[in-house]
Amino acid sequence: MTPSDSFTAVLEAYGESHPPSLTYRAGDDFPEWQERFRRQLESLRSPVPDRVPLQVEILESTEDEGHTRHLLRVSVSDCSSLIAYLLVPHGIRVGEKRPGLIAIHGHYKHGIDSICGVRVEASDPNNDIRHAYALHAVREGYIVLAPALWGWPGRDGHLDLVGGLDRCNVAQIAAGMYGLNMVDLHIQDCQAALDLLASRPEVDEERIGCLGNSTGGRMTMWLSVFDERVKACVPSGSMNTFRERSLKLSSCGIQYPFGLLRYGDVPEIFSLISPRPMQLQAGEGDGLITPQDRDSMETQVRGAYHLLDAEENYDYVLHGEGHLLQWDKAAPFLARHLEL
Repeated sequence: MTPSDSFTAVLEAYGESHPPSLTYRAGDDFPEWQERFRRQLESLRSPVPDRVPLQVEILESTEDEGHTRHLLRVSVSDCSSLIAYLLVPHGIRVGEKRPGLIAIHGHYKHGIDSICGVRVEASDPNNDIRHAYALHAVREGYIVLAPALWGWPGRDGHLDLVGGLDRCNVAQIAAGMYGLNMVDLHIQDCQAALDLLASRPEVDEERIGCLGNSTGGRMTMWLSVFDERVKACVPSGSMNTFRERSLKLSSCGIQYPFGLLRYGDVPEIFSLISPRPMQLQAGEGDGLITPQDRDSMETQVRGAYHLLDAEENYDYVLHGEGHLLQWDKAAPFLARHLEL
């Protein structure tokens, strides 16, 4: 009989014999550990195309309830541009400065259209108004910039080549042939979005936050780690470890740098954001997150804020729903730290 060896057994054995080498150990100097781990992450990043000066083209403007929605094309690199929505609340006084938010979508059916409330469906619990956190934010009074990730509306012109395959993994396979990593391309996109938001006359560049769910939560994590212009963040639906994802052959291929697990995992990455304000959100009914990993991660990240005497900047929301960012929990946290 032909054997049925499992590749995940190889990964599990390799991971156990080669544990991460840069995890924090009690008694270490925590800021020094943060610096060492951040440098290591930087060394894992892929090249990206050269940035070009910021240019913005307004493709369409729509008046909606309480705000104006601009569809934009934003220059990013000598190879690409970014499609994004800019949501501007009505009633901003001349000379007034408001906080800004980068709102990053996850694996929503309609991408930025879903989180900006352009295409929501009351009959679909995975695409109803609860998931429109960018819309909720602009109605609260924030200026919101929602960038589209590759593979979703606005940046999905290649999907006819993907067919029935996974849009994220196929893009990463192709990018990898050039030594590119999708997570770094998306960080570059989000930094272009930050450039735009900070340049807006009605935005206070010292009061910019970021939030997102699922892949959007993961990108909120990465952007907050690598760009300290993010003063407060709410990553949601992303409290799973890459080791757990690897052993289930279930990870989205656009969320991590190559070789990460040689040095650390998601708890270490979140710990780099301390002492800046962060609210982690997770749903008890989220089938993508293992409760044991989630609870262990929460303890570790809370400890990172304790080590820097910044407990007041950390918040954790474990709500009773599923793979969802709860805006009503994020709103008071962001208002307090971004002074809305």
